[in-house]
Amino acid sequence: ALGRLRLSSCTTTRCMSSFGLNGGGDQSGEQSSPSAEQHEGSAAPGGGLAGLVSRYRDHSSAAADDTDSDRDDDSLSPSSSSSSGDIPFHPQAAMIQRLLDARASLPPEKGAAITAMLNSLNLGIDFTPTPRVLKTHVFGPSHTPPTLEHVASLFSPSSGGPPKFSKVLVLTGAGVSVAAGIPDFRTPGTGLYDNLEKYNLPHPTAVFDLDFYRSNPVPFVTLAKEIWPGEHMPTMTHAFIKLLSDKGVLLRNYTQNIDGLEVLGGVPEDKVVECHGHFRTASCTNCGAVAEIGTVAESIVGRAEVPVCESCGGYVKPDIVFFGEDLPGVFHNNIQRDAEEADLLIVIGTSLQVHPVAGIPDFVGEDVPRLLFNRELVGNFDTSEYNYRDVYEGGDCDGAVTKFCGMVGWEDDLSECYESAEVRKRAKE
Repeated sequence: ALGRLRLSSCTTTRCMSSFGLNGGGDQSGEQSSPSAEQHEGSAAPGGGLAGLVSRYRDHSSAAADDTDSDRDDDSLSPSSSSSSGDIPFHPQAAMIQRLLDARASLPPEKGAAITAMLNSLNLGIDFTPTPRVLKTHVFGPSHTPPTLEHVASLFSPSSGGPPKFSKVLVLTGAGVSVAAGIPDFRTPGTGLYDNLEKYNLPHPTAVFDLDFYRSNPVPFVTLAKEIWPGEHMPTMTHAFIKLLSDKGVLLRNYTQNIDGLEVLGGVPEDKVVECHGHFRTASCTNCGAVAEIGTVAESIVGRAEVPVCESCGGYVKPDIVFFGEDLPGVFHNNIQRDAEEADLLIVIGTSLQVHPVAGIPDFVGEDVPRLLFNRELVGNFDTSEYNYRDVYEGGDCDGAVTKFCGMVGWEDDLSECYESAEVRKRAKE
């Protein structure tokens, strides 16, 4: 599986687990890191980082033939290399990124072992880290880490001039919809994956596995009935994204959610990239024929039945991206250009565990400020003394965006966006 260009996140998780780098974590993104012993590279056969590299090479070699037959012409092409540790987009990227993230938190002598092993992979990239220095942060002449106040001040400059940020890229995850009553995936006890035992699945992510759906569609159909759009209202965070659009500063909202609340909340469709699909269209998993969404909704929501293709008799599903399927073309067509144009990145309510979407924070330029509203610190967001561009605001998403809008002076605008959401007006009627 590691030889494939488009590697599903569940396969990545299983591969990482086999390498001794366990995934997991809750919706806030708290995840386990490799142990220090793994970083040091055990001399025992197959142990530590040395064993990981050996197994990586074995997997890559064994998968080479399979890769050639599965690679599509429209797959993402590798990005350019650099000495700062950027890596081309290929199936090993998630594994290598985990190692780079782990290295950042280790003492230099242990981090050096990771650097040596990564360089030994001969990927054409120098993984030697640039020595860390205190940099003047992107918000002004200061060596102290930036704060939420710094970001807010540049949205409403004291000079009365235009805001510094005019192309804000927003990345959202399941956390933004929790207040709407939709469970996230990974929070222990309440997350979706922890509450799927009643479906008797071989593993929790099987409910979104294409092959599993073809053999047993009932678990997904049962789940889809519960989360089908129309029963939930957009949250204050969705109103915040609409507000950014109304202010003319939203470049794009890349959402990992399938609930459609961004569009229902009034964010223009051309400003939203639903990376994992949506419920507004449906197609056959066998022949690909387009199905009438009203008929599919009546089957799933009205009768709790599996929709069947009128052309071939195969199972139909909403156009949500399952493991084993590629992301929609709108993602591939826009992400590189949007990342290059963005002058601010705001990440809200995500564990940053599902790739390639989880890599978006690394796609933007090195001088682009990055703002994280999340229950836990995730990804490679930096809060150390060397941080020059990252701002982290903990707590729930709605509370964080409300606080931020208060600093900018947008409290009334936010409330108006929240109350004027089209779906909310229809519900009141």
